Amino acid sequence: MEIKSLRLINFLKKKAVPVSFTVIILILLCLPGSSLPDLDGPVIPHFDKYVHFLLFGAFSGLWNIYLICKEYSPERLYRGYLLIFLAAVIYGAVLEVIQYYFVPDRSFDLGDIAADTAGAAAAYAAFYFKILKINISKK
Repeated sequence: MEIKSLRLINFLKKKAVPVSFTVIILILLCLPGSSLPDLDGPVIPHFDKYVHFLLFGAFSGLWNIYLICKEYSPERLYRGYLLIFLAAVIYGAVLEVIQYYFVPDRSFDLGDIAADTAGAAAAYAAFYFKILKINISKK
């Protein structure tokens, strides 16, 4: 079990992981609406909001993990987490504007920006309190 987690940590240390995920989000959110599949089966209300929440939570989480692997001081990590949160919110908003003006069959939705923000905030809180817990236990 230890070896597998070590491999995962070594994988997540690479800057290519969060950069790749950032590009994947760009591609997914810039797909024309007509290319998105219509799913048969039970309809989940506001499913797209859950997707946005997960995408931007993972976006923030992967960038935060990358920061942790840099072994910065807790103060620098706090600032980094905040910057990543703000970058996620801005990235989500910019992608909504891009969808509105440049992507066929897609629209601007404040609900998507709210879901992006909520996902980024969840990741921010999880990492912030993890560092806070580590600092408290050291005292």
